[in-house]
Amino acid sequence: MKRTFCIALALVTLLVVQACNNKKAKNYNKINQANEEGISFVKDALESGAAEIKVSQLALTNSRNTEVLAFAKMIIADRTDADAELRKLSGSKVANDTLTVAHEYLVSSLTGKKGHDFDKEYTQAMVNDHENAIKIFKAGETNTDKKLKDFAGKTLPKLQEHLKQANEICLGLK
Repeated sequence: MKRTFCIALALVTLLVVQACNNKKAKNYNKINQANEEGISFVKDALESGAAEIKVSQLALTNSRNTEVLAFAKMIIADRTDADAELRKLSGSKVANDTLTVAHEYLVSSLTGKKGHDFDKEYTQAMVNDHENAIKIFKAGETNTDKKLKDFAGKTLPKLQEHLKQANEICLGLK
């Protein structure tokens, strides 16, 4: 009887151990890496949007060119909407609105310019910033967070259209 009980206990123990071994453990390194990639995308995308909005707001006061003014209004509207959607999607991942040193320098540089000089520098900055934003959003399309990936894919064509328009305006100002 003791022998049968020991054998049964050993079998139960073996089954429990086997059942536990079949469960896959979470790889927290992959989760943290995916989370970090998502946070990086959100921060970079929001910073790019904030810079475009701030510089475009300057265009509303420093430019007299109707094409530049219409473009600036479009940028402010589109990026404000996109940034709001991204903040909603990302939840509490990012709450920072600071600009990079390069964008702060751009804002400072553009603040003192008016008219044609402003228009040339502004549109060139929009070309450069949209080229960078497109890189950020293309990287965002590979994000493991489906919501962020979908957002990047949905927003990318609009950024590409902005780049095209900025190039056309910039070339027309020469």
